[in-house]
Amino acid sequence: QLTQRQITIHGEVQYPGIYKYADNETLEDFVLQAGGLKETASTVKVDVARRVKEPKALTTDSIIAQTYSFALKDGFVVDGEPGFTLMPYDEVYVRKSPAYSEQQNVTVDGEAMFPGSYTLPRRNARLTDLLKMAGGVTDLAYIKGARLERVPNESERARMEAAFKMQQEQLQQQLLELAASSSNGGNMQQMGQQATNTQLQKFQVPNTFPVGIELDKALADPNSDANIVLREGDRLILPPYTATVKINGAVMYPNTVAFEKNKSAKYYINTAGGFAQNARKSGAYIIYMNGMVGKVSQGAKIQPGCEIVVPGKISRKMSLAETMSLGSGMASIAAMIATIANVTK
Repeated sequence: QLTQRQITIHGEVQYPGIYKYADNETLEDFVLQAGGLKETASTVKVDVARRVKEPKALTTDSIIAQTYSFALKDGFVVDGEPGFTLMPYDEVYVRKSPAYSEQQNVTVDGEAMFPGSYTLPRRNARLTDLLKMAGGVTDLAYIKGARLERVPNESERARMEAAFKMQQEQLQQQLLELAASSSNGGNMQQMGQQATNTQLQKFQVPNTFPVGIELDKALADPNSDANIVLREGDRLILPPYTATVKINGAVMYPNTVAFEKNKSAKYYINTAGGFAQNARKSGAYIIYMNGMVGKVSQGAKIQPGCEIVVPGKISRKMSLAETMSLGSGMASIAAMIATIANVTK
């Protein structure tokens, strides 16, 4: 059986793929056969790769293909080898134009003069550019609390899922250790496995994740790294001043209290009844309104609108019900940690 002769086209045409070869077919004919060029196509560089055939060769050669380059205009070759026709097994590559770009839309919400959606004017548009388009901020805006929400791309989604799975594996290992020391270890191990599997199945990467920004520094020096580059789907949120502090996690009574200047984290934790018995005191951290995170043990300061989180630890004296409850809590914390970890990479 004879091998069917074919040619292939890749890239910015309507119907890329493999086609049956026709004698004396030109590059223009093939582009039209593939549905014509997309609007994204570059017309200054269309390449044709051709197999190297030398039936009389007695030695091997490092050259395995020969490439021809062409420029097109209105679908016709205007620059390249004259009288060129395609040969069987040729592969055509239509490149994407480096100047082509779809509109990238971002949003500003809250205390801006003209909140709403805007189209980025250039590829490297930054936070301050968006604020200018939105007419600046109102007198009520709390600049230090401004935060950015970003839509994850594929690589970011993969990292978030990996971080969550890592948290689940750590929880599962702790459950297995508890099961080993429990008189009802077999049942506990099985229930722990079911619980973590259920949480993993329910977990979905969030549609957005927080990006820690310092808008006050960006405004003070637009040329600084604080003035980060925006991308499609970004949402800048300008909140009003919030004179409260939230205390959550392994405290006696999770609470929200009024912000008091120069008060320590310990003061606010005491307003929530102090540390719970299972508190991991050295792991306490602060989530700021702008999306940044700081550890209390490393001197992070309390700011208006922030949240103090005291993580808990699994105790070998905890009941099965308590352990399962903690596992559920860790699942939500793990999702948050995944987004934070993603931002810092």
